[in-house]
Amino acid sequence: MSDSNRSVWSGVRLDRSVAWIAIVAAIALLGLRMLAAQVLLVVIPVAAAGGSLLYLATRSGHASAVEWRSLAERPALTIPTLPASITGFLPAVAALALTGFVLSTHLAGVRTDLSTLLVAAAGTVVLVQILFTDRIAPGVILVEILAVALVVRLVTLAVTPGYIGVDIWTHATVYIAGIAESGSLAPLAESKYLLAPVYHGLGAVGALAVDSPRAGIYLTVGLVVPLSLVFVYGTATHLVATRWALLATALVAFADQFVRWGLHLIPTSLGLVGVLAVLYALTRVIDDGPAPWAVGLALVAALAVVFVHQVSTAVVLVILAVAAGVVTLTWATGQSDGKTALALLGVFLVTSATTLVAWAQAPFGGETFLWRELAVLESVLIDQAGFLALASTQEAVLGGATSGETTIAALVPYVEQFGFALLLAGAVTGGLALLEGDRPTDLALTHLSIGGALFVIVFGLSLFGVRALLPGRWLAPLYAALAVLAVIGVGAIARSRSRRVVLAALVVLAVGYPASMAVAEKATMENPTFEDTHKRFAYTHAEIAAVDSISAAHPPGDRAIATDHPYASLFRRYGGYETDARIVGLGAGGPDADWVVYRTEQSTGPVTFDRSATAPLDTLPPNVEGTVCPPSYNTGYANDEVRLCTASGGDR
Repeated sequence: MSDSNRSVWSGVRLDRSVAWIAIVAAIALLGLRMLAAQVLLVVIPVAAAGGSLLYLATRSGHASAVEWRSLAERPALTIPTLPASITGFLPAVAALALTGFVLSTHLAGVRTDLSTLLVAAAGTVVLVQILFTDRIAPGVILVEILAVALVVRLVTLAVTPGYIGVDIWTHATVYIAGIAESGSLAPLAESKYLLAPVYHGLGAVGALAVDSPRAGIYLTVGLVVPLSLVFVYGTATHLVATRWALLATALVAFADQFVRWGLHLIPTSLGLVGVLAVLYALTRVIDDGPAPWAVGLALVAALAVVFVHQVSTAVVLVILAVAAGVVTLTWATGQSDGKTALALLGVFLVTSATTLVAWAQAPFGGETFLWRELAVLESVLIDQAGFLALASTQEAVLGGATSGETTIAALVPYVEQFGFALLLAGAVTGGLALLEGDRPTDLALTHLSIGGALFVIVFGLSLFGVRALLPGRWLAPLYAALAVLAVIGVGAIARSRSRRVVLAALVVLAVGYPASMAVAEKATMENPTFEDTHKRFAYTHAEIAAVDSISAAHPPGDRAIATDHPYASLFRRYGGYETDARIVGLGAGGPDADWVVYRTEQSTGPVTFDRSATAPLDTLPPNVEGTVCPPSYNTGYANDEVRLCTASGGDR
């Protein structure tokens, strides 16, 4: 870049200008909350404005992204630290909290509120070691982060009967068990996973090794997902000092979306591992040059994702396209080496071609996956897309144990989104810091662009009702990108002279982030912390045994089964009922089905029902069991928690 261009870049004070624009835009976006009942319409603008204000309040000097990595960690920081007599015991405190989590979860047989509190405490202790200790021990802290990630996931999986989540019941009991038994990919023959079988093959290998599909999945995919945090650490070390690379790793490890895919172990989980590997490989290629091993790693990781999961492949293609685009643009303007641009373009083109071939051959719903998805996307753009066509936060069904909106229930989403707000605010601060001083490096600009692109796809497209790309599956990669940007922001403000502001921000981060993420819905799927608000996406031994017994006595195709959501999904995926299991509709005259399944959770948890077409109920009576299973119905099966009720008359 010429001196004249550099002076223009610096003269406009781009960082401050963008910060003020972001604040004004955030205030304007808050007005959308008046038009739609969506929590994120408050959280995102407030976080963006907060990150911008924090940057404006704490910035000092004109350190560039390149200079940050060369600064000594401790002398450059102005925040107070804990005395060595205390910090020396912090690893033991983290280990004690983790041990308490294991014992409390084992004794209760499920994650309890105490278990969640101990996880949050362990997370806070880890963050305190990173943020408030004079000298860090990178190896020790990295082991602590990995230990927390592994123990929380594996212990939770071990104590939960069956599986956690919805889709895994098909992947494990139909596909993986079928592959292990048949010794071939025949069970995938009619599935879109026929040309994306890596997850199922890995799970089948594990199942054969330990003679159990459940244990096989947990000891393969279940171990790989948390260990993939090393890719986050490796990526961040090329942008920031070791202290902040550890912080990025911890932020991802404790994030609810990352915990989610460590519990609901489906192809998305393994795809996430591939995405993090691609990010690491691209970082090495851009920062160190196109060494054959780094380019090869990027290509192998990208191609592996193609054969793991389709949505993860789309994420990888976006990341590759952005990286290749940024480096090619800087090459075209004479600011970078053409070899790196050509290498990235090559990886992107090969991955894109492989994706098109695989998708064009994969069966899906009687068509190929490629044409089916293009038709779905076209339908969404034509028939459903529109400004503020948001996914509803209220389901048009009856809640089993809900009694209307309360103040606490209204605050729950904000408590759960607080961690995301902190992450986004930090990412905004980091993005502004990258605009300070001289032109950002190619690497910094690439990560900033990747974070922006993923954010637009997840939240921007959703704002217009375009959710065909399944934005929920993009959140974990987005969190990883935001974490890298956030630690750049933390590293920038940590050298500010505004010590009180910085100290307050870091204390809120250390305490609030792990706590919010630990109680969030997606991190506690099997036993939600806010049990009156969120459904439980795991089942008890009695609930699983009921599906076994009912499906054995009344095989699929014999009669249709109706029950609540999400229990109906267990009958479809595990019981084999597929189209013969649905959500029961309730009305003043009783259920709209002859064979209805009641379970205790319907009286105590926020399960949902459909409304009957005739005389639908506006509220559910206190006697839920009597409503689902009227006295006129017979009992066809019963255990301590589940009851099959059958009408004495004919089919309806």
